[in-house]
Amino acid sequence: MPKFNDAAMPPRILLCGEAATGKTGALAQLANAGYRIMIHDFDQNTRVIGSYLSAEAADVFVSTYAAAKITGTNLFAGSGNASKQALTEMRRFCSMLEHWKIAGGEDLGPCTSWTSKDVVVIDSGTFLGELLLLAALEDPEAKRDGRSLYNVAGKYYGAILDHLTGNKMGASVIVLTHIMQTGDTDDQGKIIGKARDIPVGVGVKFSKKMQTYFSDIWHLEVDRTGNRTFKTGATDKASLRTSAPTIIKAAEPYDLASMMDRLTKGT
Repeated sequence: MPKFNDAAMPPRILLCGEAATGKTGALAQLANAGYRIMIHDFDQNTRVIGSYLSAEAADVFVSTYAAAKITGTNLFAGSGNASKQALTEMRRFCSMLEHWKIAGGEDLGPCTSWTSKDVVVIDSGTFLGELLLLAALEDPEAKRDGRSLYNVAGKYYGAILDHLTGNKMGASVIVLTHIMQTGDTDDQGKIIGKARDIPVGVGVKFSKKMQTYFSDIWHLEVDRTGNRTFKTGATDKASLRTSAPTIIKAAEPYDLASMMDRLTKGT
């Protein structure tokens, strides 16, 4: 019978924040601390990391997907079908989650061989949701009834998070998302009363549900003077949490590597 600590899986972190708060840039802190990073790039914005990497940084691998350039209008998609392109990209992404292997490039092995010093990053879960919505247009259920589109895309997203947070994934996992507000609305859709912040996944229903997959839900916030802080404690505005409240404070300085070290080492 394994000890409880021995049976614990590597961190599964949902990291939320407004655009330009430094979510992607914080990944360089991990690489500089020796974590090997595997980024699934849907925002096509990972180039910012290079500016912050030290000469001794661990390897940072990036697999880029066309989500940010695929549109339902085909305005920039040429003569191809946007939903079919999205489906192809979704399948490639899922394959890479199981085994990172690029033709003519690196082979990082199957996900079962990775450790907590490997970090799988989804950047971002927001644009992943956009890709899944387009891919869902090719699903027979959505074709029969267009009203089921968000439900189908939510099923896709749930299956992906099941894999990312399950016991077959040997690596640590960080999913970056943007934030949206939700709450009771009037007949014009305007939020009335207390609004709450939730991650942007795919639709409001699944975006609320996606929080249940993660052991840690953090917000990255920037104050008026430009200081960045990781918030990990629940508030009346957001359902935040940490899996290690004795070693991760409710408000942490902008040092993702230190927080990851404490989560993986338990001290």
